[in-house]
Amino acid sequence: MDDTITLDDPHTVPTRYWHLLEGGRVQCDGCPRACRLHEGQRGLCFVRARVDDQIVLTSYGRSSGFCVDPVEKKPLNHFLPGSAVLPFGTAGCNLAGKFCQNWDISTSQRDRHSATPRHRIPSRARPSLSVAAASRSPTTTQ
Repeated sequence: MDDTITLDDPHTVPTRYWHLLEGGRVQCDGCPRACRLHEGQRGLCFVRARVDDQIVLTSYGRSSGFCVDPVEKKPLNHFLPGSAVLPFGTAGCNLAGKFCQNWDISTSQRDRHSATPRHRIPSRARPSLSVAAASRSPTTTQ
């Protein structure tokens, strides 16, 4: 598997939160970890990397999985009781918690599913579907 990161990949997009450092590194400012990267290196979250002297997000439009759950399974269980929710998330996390229940998802090096806006929502979920971001740190999606 070739792990070369390139802006030619439609899932790799430039980000805004970074700055150049003296000495040639680029610092990612997307989270408090402040990873200082050389060309081609990835941050601790694994979804941000340095390409062409900038920080890029490598998981744009990808998801680690989709499923339709009852809303009662989520922390927002009082929101539209009896309805369905479509949780989705991406790989990548900057927390590195030893006892995280989503460790296998958050540390996955490759998101497996395309998550374009045209992604089909299962017909059984359409009547009252909510969407929830799940299984990752919010700072890895900026």
